[in-house]
Amino acid sequence: MAKKDEKIFVIAIIAIVIIALYLIPLENTYLGLFFEQISEPNWNDIEDRDIVKNTIPVILNETMNDKCKVSAPTFNLIIDHQYFKRGAELANALNYDRESGTLVLPCEILPDKTSRLHVWYILEESEKHSKKYKYFVTPWNETLAE
Repeated sequence: MAKKDEKIFVIAIIAIVIIALYLIPLENTYLGLFFEQISEPNWNDIEDRDIVKNTIPVILNETMNDKCKVSAPTFNLIIDHQYFKRGAELANALNYDRESGTLVLPCEILPDKTSRLHVWYILEESEKHSKKYKYFVTPWNETLAE
């Protein structure tokens, strides 16, 4: 009977912690800051002044299985910008070759041979989700609806 009571006690404690995390506002707590760093931001909730939005053309060079090598000669302007604190991380993730001005993207996100690469990042000084970034690709002739 003691094992059953222990299990019930542990389940009750876990339930209380989950309910507390759901009900207690965490914005200005260490736990809230931790969750903010591991969660994806809602880009619509971030102040426009805290987001830098870049767009560059990319042109398909070659296909290697499910990866596509694209020409992105101005990508260095984005990743080297002083306000983009994680630019080197993005360059590494996209296998950026500075000499040839190419990077590797998943072919499934490339709509055409010529497309637009969008790189958005949140400034370090932002109160929410500082230093987060995202990238996505749209067709060359399509304008981005925000």
